[in-house]
Amino acid sequence: MNETSTSKFPFGRNFYFIQFSAIFNSIASRCTYLALAWWVLSITHDATAFAVFVAVGSAADILARGLFGSLGDTYDKQKLISICYLMSLISSVVIALLATSDLYWSGLLILCQVIAGLAVGIREPLQNSIIPFQVTKALLSKAIQWRSAAITIVTFCSPIIGTGLISIISAQNTLWLGVGLIIVSIVLLAFIKPTNLPQDFEHAPKRPKWYSGFSAILRLPPEISLIKITFFMNLGLYPFLGVILPAFFYQNYSKSPWLFGIADTFFAIGMFIGATKIGAMANAHFGRATTTYSGYLALGLGIFITALMCQVLSIFHLAYFLLLCFGMGLAGCGLMVAVTNTSFMRSAASPNHFLNRISASATFGTGIASPLGVVVAGIFMSYLGLYTTMIVLSLIIVSASVLSFFSSNLRQVLALPEDEIHGAYSRFYPKAFDKNEQIVLNEDVV
Repeated sequence: MNETSTSKFPFGRNFYFIQFSAIFNSIASRCTYLALAWWVLSITHDATAFAVFVAVGSAADILARGLFGSLGDTYDKQKLISICYLMSLISSVVIALLATSDLYWSGLLILCQVIAGLAVGIREPLQNSIIPFQVTKALLSKAIQWRSAAITIVTFCSPIIGTGLISIISAQNTLWLGVGLIIVSIVLLAFIKPTNLPQDFEHAPKRPKWYSGFSAILRLPPEISLIKITFFMNLGLYPFLGVILPAFFYQNYSKSPWLFGIADTFFAIGMFIGATKIGAMANAHFGRATTTYSGYLALGLGIFITALMCQVLSIFHLAYFLLLCFGMGLAGCGLMVAVTNTSFMRSAASPNHFLNRISASATFGTGIASPLGVVVAGIFMSYLGLYTTMIVLSLIIVSASVLSFFSSNLRQVLALPEDEIHGAYSRFYPKAFDKNEQIVLNEDVV
């Protein structure tokens, strides 16, 4: 990193410009998503039609992570992020034009969702893998913690901002506001100064194989363990929060949707708490490995408590509802404690020239669990019913959290002192990278 940090910008100006551009773009994406849903439903009166758009966009996102992860380790990350923002801008402008003109062209809308999904799938790993190039090793953990907290705030605020804007200025105008926020993101990137690349990145081959990220991960036991844990977590958590819990509140409290909003808010508050000081304090007292596994366990127990309270909440009771909210908050806190630590581990332990491929390939492997989980949850609901499905999904998450304690490979890296985690994969598993790229790694340069 060639940029001197100051008290005003402790992580350097480049870091903040990149992250704030990502924040504005994420808010724009969420507002566009909500406004598009509102507009499509107002025309078709069919939730299935919008579900198709969501499925197509999600599929494009997941495929992009698997197919194009090598781009971030081959070309300039900042330029790639700018291209992704431009793709998002084109997609959003076309959607806004169609909505403003009241032209429901499903084929064009699907194409826009594909473009937007590809942009997200390429962009998200980049915004993580670029952090080690912008901060020193000593600040990497805190920088990732800052990003996690920012993402949590965006996750919490975006639905409120989006629905509020739709109510005040209409869905069409909200779409145009999303376009404006994407333009702001692009402008912010223009203020970023070029960053010196580490030596091992400068000498990396220019055209690595698209599957080289998967090849490396197969030779990294800690990443395999992490993918297995996260896969089963997502298998239960995604349908629980995205499908089952909303269905429960709709079935029992269709006239009081704000109750679901409160429960969801507690999950977001828990995420924010977990992404800030509590994780760092727990790392200092108990070690990063124990804290990470405890975070997974807190996530599982929180979802299990939530599922149990739903069994007795068919008739509203304040004490049971407060316990449900506590469970949601505990789950959110545990999730972010674990995610922040594992994100730091991957960013610090991976070689700089391989980081984007490893991140993209890992999120591809775990991302498949989300749509698969929805299918599994649908089958369970058909045969077991809503309430039993909630318990089953929560037990899947609890089982994954308990099994995480037995992952010795993951513990080996997480338990290292912070300064020793940097470059750990190259020291412990050099063949994971030598087989793909015959270069001499230099992990002392950031």
